[in-house]
Amino acid sequence: MKTHLKIIAVLALACLLIPCQVSAQKKTHKKTAARTVTYPQRDADFIPDYCMQPVGLFSLYDYNYDYTVLPRPDYKGHVLKRNMSRKQITLRQVSCRENEITDTEEWWERNNLRRDKHTFDKEPTPEIRPRFRIDTNGYSVVNYGPYWVEASKVVVADPQLQHMYRAYDFKDVLMPPGITTVCGIAGVESVRIEGNIMFASHQAYSDYNKGDDSKTGYLSAIDMRTGEILWTTVPKTCNSDIEIVGNSIICGYGSSFDRDFLYVVDKYSGQRVQKIPLKKAASHVVAKGNKVYVRTYSFDYVFSF
Repeated sequence: MKTHLKIIAVLALACLLIPCQVSAQKKTHKKTAARTVTYPQRDADFIPDYCMQPVGLFSLYDYNYDYTVLPRPDYKGHVLKRNMSRKQITLRQVSCRENEITDTEEWWERNNLRRDKHTFDKEPTPEIRPRFRIDTNGYSVVNYGPYWVEASKVVVADPQLQHMYRAYDFKDVLMPPGITTVCGIAGVESVRIEGNIMFASHQAYSDYNKGDDSKTGYLSAIDMRTGEILWTTVPKTCNSDIEIVGNSIICGYGSSFDRDFLYVVDKYSGQRVQKIPLKKAASHVVAKGNKVYVRTYSFDYVFSF
């Protein structure tokens, strides 16, 4: 009789525990589900002299930081109303010449251009490693990922790589709704910091065969005080380096499946204000004096403004 009572007691306890376990699993699932961005209902608040304070020590090969996981953007794009009093540059083509494809290093040296982006490792390995570093306005931004073209983690550090200021994870940004097959290139391409704003170009996994419906090639503005995404360009705007001149961001987008263009984007609103056709997709975009140098796969361009 006592044995039967023990069995009944164990079964009763199990019945009480199982719902709790299921409930806990549901809560965990909700916490890890991708969030969708809520854009602020106001103009972007730019603070040019904003100075971040370090929040911890930085170690190049230790990527285990407390990341702010950015929410999924509006993949159709979400731009702000443009203030027409903020003057934008207008690019005019000066020259276009065919290059030798393999002479990229000579292109940097011949034009005496600054190099802000430094590659650590292009080895296609599944381990999370530092992939590149970008020096921008007194900060060094280090990009981490399992593969060079799938690097989603971004850490803002000091130029000496000793102190950490911010850490962001774009992992949810790279996977648009409806994408069931991971294909193509996804990751953070380039980053620029001005005051409290981080401008980041990022590609999402996408079905390139969808043509105009392909959801990739974005540029977003992130307020580093709050972690808010302030605006996101329309798709197919940027998969190149980005350069900032005054109120304008210059970047390029192109692929084997699309036409290739260079864009001027209003940095306050995310609106594209100029669109220039290129013969090949832009990779490097560098401003020097009143000129912009653009390197593509097989052509070198120079524009004036």
